[in-house]
Parts: sequence; C-alpha cells; structure tokens
Amino acid sequence: TFAVTKLGGKSVVARLRADAGIAPGQNTRLAFNLDKAVFFDPETQARIA
Repeated sequence: TFAVTKLGGKSVVARLRADAGIAPGQNTRLAFNLDKAVFFDPETQARIA
C-alpha cells in the first residue's frame, strides 16, 4: 500500500503495511518514524544512505 503526503512542503510517497486498509482517494492521518525511514533519489530511484 502506498500513500502520497506532504512533508516539509514536498510530496512524499510512503509505503505502508499491506494491512493498512487505505482505499484510493481516501484521506487518513499518518505518523512517520524517521529512524526507520529510507530515502530514494526521485530521478535515479537509488537509495540515499
């Protein structure tokens, strides 16, 4: 399951647990544990360490 949100004024695509149960077009609140976040370059899709 993927969700799109704004974080720091930029669009962010977040992958959620499969059982999150969010339907397309539905709005919900999200919380982020940045200790577990993984960042990717949007152009190359390479993981940023």
